Amino acid sequence: MRNACLTILLFSGLCSAQFQPPATSDELQYLRFVLLNVASLDHDPKAVQSFEEMLVKQFGLNNQESAAIHAAGQTLKPLLNQHRQSSRAILAGKTRLTPTDLAALANLDTQREQTITNLATQVLNSVRGETAGRLRAPGRIVATAVRGPDKEKSGK
Repeated sequence: MRNACLTILLFSGLCSAQFQPPATSDELQYLRFVLLNVASLDHDPKAVQSFEEMLVKQFGLNNQESAAIHAAGQTLKPLLNQHRQSSRAILAGKTRLTPTDLAALANLDTQREQTITNLATQVLNSVRGETAGRLRAPGRIVATAVRGPDKEKSGK
């Protein structure tokens, strides 16, 4: 009986949680754009705030969803700063990069992209289903436009 109760609780918890299917690479590319703009080290804070306000209007975000995107950007920002500093340290005073330098830079890129992917997935899982659909759409639309309608039909 105890196991049955635990199973029911676990199942009901899983059903009530909002899970999104994995984002496609096209969808992630757009969410990457969003997160990099929200976490920008180079943009004026007022410009970032305006961008976030535009996202609210464009995607119909509620306060919780807006806060989730903002929090993801705030999580990403220190990592971007750290990677910028690490890259500068690797490149400092060098006219030629060693294989070790190249590997270190590639590792930084991989870490950044994995963090962005994780944060994008976190955002998609923290918003309403309809909002997630609206956040996913621009990536698919842009990718289709870039590839062209003929290539989309042929699967290339």
